[in-house]
Amino acid sequence: MEVKPPPLWRHNPALWFVQLEAQFELDKVLNYTTKFNYVLSAVESDILNSVSDLVLKPPENGKYEALKKHLIEVHSESEDSKIRILLQGLELEDQRSSQFLTRMRSLAGDNVGEPLLKSL
Repeated sequence: MEVKPPPLWRHNPALWFVQLEAQFELDKVLNYTTKFNYVLSAVESDILNSVSDLVLKPPENGKYEALKKHLIEVHSESEDSKIRILLQGLELEDQRSSQFLTRMRSLAGDNVGEPLLKSL
């Protein structure tokens, strides 16, 4: 089996890394340079541009962790943005109510209590 990372999830890179690291574990990928290279192979050019400093001159130690941290910090939705989306109202669309509530919980994080979420 070979690691085949999907394209980076722009709005939830932290969850993307969870999935990627599960693949690393299944394939017993332990080398951090190899992990770094797999991430680079899955990142689109516009996102790669935002981490060009780390790609062109990676730190000698911890380059995978540095790249991971930077991608998560730069490309995750801010807490303010998540709360704004939550308060402006999400569309149920074709989701089940349980899927909709899961999306609301994801946006709210630890900032909003369960009773308030259910009332929204």
